[in-house]
Amino acid sequence: MNKHYFIAIKIPKELAAAIIQERDKTNLHRTHKILPVAEDLHITLYYLGHVADGILQQIIHSLNRLEWESFELKTSGVAHFGNEATPRVVYTSLEKSDSLQLLQQKIVQLLSNFIEVQKTNDFNAHITVAKKWASLESLNLKAFNLPDVVFDVLSFSIFTVNVNRSPRYEEICTVKWRRGENNGPTS
Repeated sequence: MNKHYFIAIKIPKELAAAIIQERDKTNLHRTHKILPVAEDLHITLYYLGHVADGILQQIIHSLNRLEWESFELKTSGVAHFGNEATPRVVYTSLEKSDSLQLLQQKIVQLLSNFIEVQKTNDFNAHITVAKKWASLESLNLKAFNLPDVVFDVLSFSIFTVNVNRSPRYEEICTVKWRRGENNGPTS
């Protein structure tokens, strides 16, 4: 089976724990098939799918040379994709961030040198807390009361997907922001 990869920002441990704690106050464990563990919470910047090893190494090398600035993100409640009564994805929202949009665009532009990319302007940054509706029960998110939290983005990573393990996402390379220095490999 081919390995699949994606580029994402890992959610800080304290925030991930708080999101899971709020999710556990809801009935999402009864309404959805997949509930990511805290270690798997992330903001997807680009889903790569299967990439040949040689191309993946070239992407990693290029990402480590990418110039970008660290920035802050702020959570903004809970929302969903799909029908309100039976949403396919429930997620923690993020306030709009021009810095995040710019980083995502730079990554997509860089990837276009190596793979065929889907260039869309509808990047909707979010932190998935539940997906794949699986219930006759009505969704109840009233107890999900995560206060808005600000956190720093100082790195992003390439992850591989391990469907039969938990945590399911394995970090294979991390790109750290370095003040005044060229970015370089950290793994």
